[in-house]
Amino acid sequence: MVEVPNDTEVEDLPFTHARIKRMIRDKAGEGQYVRSNVYYGLNLLLGEIAQEIIDNMMETDAAYVEKHHLDTAARKYEKVENIIKEKERVSRKLEALSADIEKLSREVNQADH
Repeated sequence: MVEVPNDTEVEDLPFTHARIKRMIRDKAGEGQYVRSNVYYGLNLLLGEIAQEIIDNMMETDAAYVEKHHLDTAARKYEKVENIIKEKERVSRKLEALSADIEKLSREVNQADH
C-alpha cells in the first residue's frame, strides 16, 4: 500500500505532477472524480518502482550501463505482467470448461427424463 503523507507537496514528488494528473484524467469517465491523494500516491509508487529499477541497474561493475541492464532490472515487473496475463487466460479456460460442464449436465438431465 502506498503511504501518502499529509504534508506531501508537489515539489516532493519524483515525477511531474501535471503529467501524472493528465494521464489519470485522460482515463477517468464522465463525472468521475479523483482525489488528490491518488495522484500523489501513484506518483510516489512510480518513484519507488523507478528507484528500485535504478538501484538494481546500477549494481553492475560495467563502465557503461546498457539497455540489457535496464531489461534485467525491470524483469520483475515484466514477470508480474506475464503472470496476470496467464491468470486471465486460465480464467477464460475455466469459464469455458464450466459452461461445457453445465451444458453436459443439462443434456444428461434431459436424457434421464
